[in-house]
Amino acid sequence: MSIARQAVVTAATGSHAERLERTFASFRLNSFLELHALIIGDRLPQNRVEGVTYHLVAPDPVYQGEMRELYYRRLILIDQLGFDYVLLVDNSDVLCLREIPELPVLLRGAAIGACVEHNGSQFIQGQGYTSAYLNAGVTFWNVQASRRIRAEIVERGLARFRSIDDQLTLNEVVHTRYYDDLVILPCQYNYRPCLAPMRIRGWPTVSHLDGVRIYHNKHCIEAAKRLVPVAPLAVLPELKPDRGPLSPLHKFLRRVQHRLFYRHHV
Repeated sequence: MSIARQAVVTAATGSHAERLERTFASFRLNSFLELHALIIGDRLPQNRVEGVTYHLVAPDPVYQGEMRELYYRRLILIDQLGFDYVLLVDNSDVLCLREIPELPVLLRGAAIGACVEHNGSQFIQGQGYTSAYLNAGVTFWNVQASRRIRAEIVERGLARFRSIDDQLTLNEVVHTRYYDDLVILPCQYNYRPCLAPMRIRGWPTVSHLDGVRIYHNKHCIEAAKRLVPVAPLAVLPELKPDRGPLSPLHKFLRRVQHRLFYRHHV
């Protein structure tokens, strides 16, 4: 085990602070991680989860909104916790399904690690475009190396109210100025699809969570819990071999079949 101090941290307020057992407690699977909750409000929750250290933080109106404060402020509050590496997760829809590698291993020397959102091609200010639009609900940080990056994200967010725009701001800053400090992790560390039979237009749907380390989808958390324990790797099915060369008609039908299969699942 690394001698670096490592933590998983979430930020919550109001009723969400009372329900950290639902998802955040799942990170106790990882013996090397301390669990810390930043509670923004005037009191700590009555329902406290065993193994979680709570920190009460007074609200700051400068963020112009409860959710904006949670998502932006957590980026700088982690500097006060004394950790070398931090995994930041949303408070109500991120579930750890299997033990993850230690954070320095995942970061591979980078300052920030994250996974691409399911619709990863986006236009952004600054660089103009990215094919690797990051989801901000699960992010990995080398605290010291990322301090300037996180400060710039928060500074940009405070400069102008646009919306609950922390994810957009993170992508603008990282993909324009700090792309060499980023490691993009496999989607298994922030897995976003719905679980069948749940279907949402424009959103991927899968039938299992084998191979997934961290699941992140507010619509299917309870369904995901029923699948635990998941297998360490998904099964890659064998392709039925062709008996010989295909005719032009058969190749056309295969193309149609292939397109319909993947369209159905995504």
